[in-house]
Amino acid sequence: MSVFNPKIIDACIRDATAPLPDDQKADVLLYALSRLQLDHDVTLIENAVQSVLSLKNLSPAAASRARLLRAKASLAAGLHVRAHQDVLPYAHSRRPPPSGSFQLRLHFLHPSLPTPVLTPFLPSSVLHLPLFSPALHFHAHRADLQAIMVLEPDHEEAKELMVQHVANTGKVSPIPGRVFRTSLIAALVPHAVVTAPSRPDDSRFSTEIWREIARWLSPRDLKNLLLVPHTLSRIASELLFQRVDLYFLSDKRESQRSADILTRIIVDKEFAKHVRTLRVFYQGRDISPMTFQTGMLANALPKLHNLKNVHCSMRWREMMSFLRILESAKHRIRGLSLMPLDGTTDLHFPKFRHLTQFSYVSTGGSPHPILDFLVQNRTSLRALFLQNQHWPFPPADTISLRNLTSLDFLGHFPAESRAFAEILDGGHQLESLRIQCVLDCMASTQFREFVGASAAGKPPTLPFLRHFAFTLLGYSVNDHDLFPAISEFLRDRTTLRTLRLTVPSANWAQRRLGYDAGVWGVLPSLTGLRSLTATLPKDVAAAVAMWLVPRGVRALSLQAEAGTDAVGFVSQLRAGLPPGLRFIGLLQFDVRDPEAVIALGFPGVRVARIDEDYYTVTREGGESSEGAGAGAGAGAGAGAGTSESGSVGGETRVQLEVWPEARAHHNVKEWLEAEGCGEAEWRHPSEFL
Repeated sequence: MSVFNPKIIDACIRDATAPLPDDQKADVLLYALSRLQLDHDVTLIENAVQSVLSLKNLSPAAASRARLLRAKASLAAGLHVRAHQDVLPYAHSRRPPPSGSFQLRLHFLHPSLPTPVLTPFLPSSVLHLPLFSPALHFHAHRADLQAIMVLEPDHEEAKELMVQHVANTGKVSPIPGRVFRTSLIAALVPHAVVTAPSRPDDSRFSTEIWREIARWLSPRDLKNLLLVPHTLSRIASELLFQRVDLYFLSDKRESQRSADILTRIIVDKEFAKHVRTLRVFYQGRDISPMTFQTGMLANALPKLHNLKNVHCSMRWREMMSFLRILESAKHRIRGLSLMPLDGTTDLHFPKFRHLTQFSYVSTGGSPHPILDFLVQNRTSLRALFLQNQHWPFPPADTISLRNLTSLDFLGHFPAESRAFAEILDGGHQLESLRIQCVLDCMASTQFREFVGASAAGKPPTLPFLRHFAFTLLGYSVNDHDLFPAISEFLRDRTTLRTLRLTVPSANWAQRRLGYDAGVWGVLPSLTGLRSLTATLPKDVAAAVAMWLVPRGVRALSLQAEAGTDAVGFVSQLRAGLPPGLRFIGLLQFDVRDPEAVIALGFPGVRVARIDEDYYTVTREGGESSEGAGAGAGAGAGAGAGTSESGSVGGETRVQLEVWPEARAHHNVKEWLEAEGCGEAEWRHPSEFL
């Protein structure tokens, strides 16, 4: 024959393989599949591999080859991010889902967005996925690789593909209309699959939308995103470095880190423009003068064109140089915080006139330079933080109480002072008020003037108050009506979120100030309370006192008489503890075994504070602290019940990890928020609103 029919070879292949046993047919088929172009023949490969794997007497080697081929094809075609055609008909239409589907709840970033985005706010929508959609198999290739590793643990090619899979799971597919799943989405809602827009001109979220999503994440989550091969990594870096902390300490590692950051600011304009807040901490007397550091700051500060907030904690001589550099840079600073470590000399303050936040903490010096500086910023100031035990409250003509939303004062109230009445009368916009004082005046009469203002037809006193603290550091008066008057002032404030009432714990001191059971009797009326720090009255049993605490409290700190045995005390508290408690603080207690105390009395807490030490609470052998806290927060039962359920298949062992000094002193609020206990502590003067 002179004519050859190309189809004859297909028939010959079929005839030659027909008498072969199934395992040999599988070998021929796998050899043929290996010669195909993987990314274009993925359906053929999947069907063929599935038929091979369905054979009963398939050898392990052939099974590994088949799975490896399917994994390669999946990776080549991007199937781990596919399923647009199955998901979109139900995500963007009002047709009911087919039978045998499940619902995945998603939240919208904004109603105008065409695509579901996972965020913790706004009404939710429902996305329907068919049970046998390829979206449910976007991890199929990973399962194949894992099966190969079980059969052949040293399979080099499978190991390489597994590494490639891990590197690719965080990427967004560049192909329009495919499903994508990033590490961010996985962190927000495990196992969630989100579809990309169906329009060909809108194949992925814009950088602005990703930035809005990232703004809702905690610093800990942002640090994790730095390792994700995605635009989120760059956004996370920009958000994290909006606040830069520089530590010039005896620790060489921290000092080198700070020097590297300053160098980056000097040489990289793009990096420098993202810095909004700069905090500088200098250890003080026991290290060499910071001439070199001051020189670097002099070069770096002018580069920070978008700098808004500055905190400085150092000796007054270095602080003077730092403030001169800051003033010469001519930045429009909005927040300034100063903590001279040897603050006995008057500072020369820069001529800033547009501050909205100002904090100053010192142990000496004259208040007059501060008062002049406050007058410069009287009209713009919204948050004021002053701490000097020897200074009186600033006169009314130096600050505008009516403009303030946050006031934190530690100082002295002399006998003739009317400062309390001025604050209650003028602080109409105050949302946060904390007073720590040495008291030499009759403050109760001033509080009584504003009790029941609404009933008398007067405007309500401090109508926006959400955080209130009153702490006595010392006193020279017998004011038996002081705390009863404060209690009546606070009664029925359902919008109050944070309350602190602490006094010297001696029995005679409490009698002189009227701190008794009646003070705690006001607590049940504060239904919105989330954080409570208070001294226990002498005439209230601990078990009874806990039942007075509102059930919504998540952070509780108790102060008792010095030397009180902690084990005997906490054993009385368990039955009355709020069910959603996440933070516990024990002040002035005799705590010999912190782990035993926490295990005995506080089943679901995530963070514990004992005097000045903070601990992260973890549990082994049973329910974790996060699981217990989450269950309790959802109304899973009383505190005692959660304690008993903390053991699953054995006893739960409580372990405490003490916080390092830098975290516990300068960043306590941030770390508490990461543990879900952000309301437990007051704002530190080095922090900005």
